[in-house]
Amino acid sequence: MSLVEKIRRHGLAGSTRKAHLLLKQKTGWNAWRYKDVPHYANPTSVELEDIERGLVALGITLHDYSPATEGFKAFKNDHWFPDDYHGGQKGGVWDEKLLEHWISSERLGLMNFSPDDIYVDVAAAGSPWALTLRERKGLSAYAIDLCEINEAYRHLPYYRVENATNTAFEKESVKGISLHCAYEMFTGEDDISFIHEAARILQPGGKVVILPLYMHTHYCAYSTPEYFGKGYSDQDAKEYIRLDCNGIPSSRKYDPAMLKQRVLDPIEQQGLHYHLMVLRNKPTLGNNIYCHFILEIMR
Repeated sequence: MSLVEKIRRHGLAGSTRKAHLLLKQKTGWNAWRYKDVPHYANPTSVELEDIERGLVALGITLHDYSPATEGFKAFKNDHWFPDDYHGGQKGGVWDEKLLEHWISSERLGLMNFSPDDIYVDVAAAGSPWALTLRERKGLSAYAIDLCEINEAYRHLPYYRVENATNTAFEKESVKGISLHCAYEMFTGEDDISFIHEAARILQPGGKVVILPLYMHTHYCAYSTPEYFGKGYSDQDAKEYIRLDCNGIPSSRKYDPAMLKQRVLDPIEQQGLHYHLMVLRNKPTLGNNIYCHFILEIMR
């Protein structure tokens, strides 16, 4: 994106702020300023096993999930996403991002939806997924996001600036919902409020797929420097900093107890059901696959 395009999209003040943040990141200023602050690290494979044991100890059933690699290869070969999506095949997360969309579409049965069945891609302002589903499959697909919609999709009425905890969808009108690397960004009580909204808009037999469902050995969250220490993370969560990106107020990671308290118990209290899966064949699915836990919420 050229400088002129960046200024047009973000405004002069916004573009200046982004450039300032990038300069701090690249010069090592943040590394020096936050050298004594705990830095975030993803759970190791051993820690993921500990988390699984913690879930089972709470009486939570885990379902092993090993989707067919040939099905995923066919999805990738069908070119659902542009070559530059999330940095393209050399961007480091190409396989992961495509895998998330393939798994959610498989678990929802999305490709078998009728034209009248409503599907919602949550926190998807910059994703072509809803547009592609409409163009190629004739689906009633929507993309909603709290943030400003990407300029490429802003003119499309089915790309909407909307809070996923309080949507404009009618009661019992939605058949499928997916959240790809999104639920962890629901700050405050929004993770709980989303469950209430899902209970309102899901039709009987409808489903939500959340993946990855991010967890850790302890209840924690990370923020990027411009938000760190400013109250965006839950008080009960240990706050870490992450310096290799920006623009994240808080990214929540549940431990087993908090997942039960904040997510699984509210699901059942709303008369919904859940299915918690563990992706078991990551090495066979591509490079740098990090999705581990997948949560389905059913009405």
